[in-house]
Amino acid sequence: MLYQFLIILFLNYIGTLLTEFFNLPTPGTVNGLILFFILLNFKIIRLKSIKEVGEFLIANMIITFIPPSIKLLEVIPILKSDFFKLLFLLIVTTLITMSVTSLTVDFLIKRRK
Repeated sequence: MLYQFLIILFLNYIGTLLTEFFNLPTPGTVNGLILFFILLNFKIIRLKSIKEVGEFLIANMIITFIPPSIKLLEVIPILKSDFFKLLFLLIVTTLITMSVTSLTVDFLIKRRK
């Protein structure tokens, strides 16, 4: 299981190095996930070689939300003063995301037919 976890961490680290080396605008962790997806898609890394750790990480996904939650406690004064602006932004961006997603899915379904 340690070997599987090291594979995931190594790909995450490579994504971070790619971001720094090529000065990419995306975060290194996102680039690591993209690299991971490509390697899984082309079967360079087999799903069974990371399955146990993947299931463990999914089962314990709440761990990844702890640092952002703690960071929110530091910015409570900002949240209180701009609550309605933030609420408006959340609603608008959610609607935009839902609309773009539905239009994309609709386009892909029509294209498949």
